[in-house]
Amino acid sequence: MSVEIKKIKNNQYIVWCDEQDIGTITTYHNEFHNKYLYLKFNLAKYPTYFPFNEIKQIEGQSLQVMTDSTNTDLIHLLLQNGFKCKRHCYTPEVTNKDLKIQLNSNYSIHPFNTNSKNYSALCHLLYQYYQEVHQAVSPLTVSEDAFTQEVPTKTGYYSTNKDGKIENCVFTENNEIAYICSFNKISCDLFIQAVLSKMFNKYSSIFFEADDTDWAATKLLDFFNVDKENSFNTYVYY
Repeated sequence: MSVEIKKIKNNQYIVWCDEQDIGTITTYHNEFHNKYLYLKFNLAKYPTYFPFNEIKQIEGQSLQVMTDSTNTDLIHLLLQNGFKCKRHCYTPEVTNKDLKIQLNSNYSIHPFNTNSKNYSALCHLLYQYYQEVHQAVSPLTVSEDAFTQEVPTKTGYYSTNKDGKIENCVFTENNEIAYICSFNKISCDLFIQAVLSKMFNKYSSIFFEADDTDWAATKLLDFFNVDKENSFNTYVYY
């Protein structure tokens, strides 16, 4: 089986398999994570062999593909041709019936919004944490200003240590936990329980994303009985 590719647009390759046109691969960038070139597939079939190294050489960047775990044919192609699975992302919607434990709500947490005097400090902490947990897979490549204008939501909760220093926070939007960050693995558990208690008092269900490379989000996920069979995965070709 022979596979050939040709760049036909600034961001697109046509693919032939045994001299038959089987579709295209589109390339794109993510300004938040610009270390890699992202690929999107529109192929009628997935051949066994694929010249990803040719795309890498033409573009001068390592490659990244993000796809659902149910897309098994594409995943097989990626793994057979040098891609490594670097991250699984879970997106559960949960109720208090899915909890593994009875929540302890005695831990002190504080609500915030954009008018809170420490809102910018909370955004700064989220930027620091987001940098840390993404560094190993897909480093953050935007400035803090660009990040805080685009990413954090307008409300959430935080907790402090005995010296008044912020240790944990979540950014929320209605019943979504949009972002979590923590700088204390011990108090993080109690903080999450208190946040969940608050949110389940308001909403019958909540939802969030949890990357397995993000230890605080993984702690949040581990409070629930959820199906981990399906995930949204990140594959990288160096």
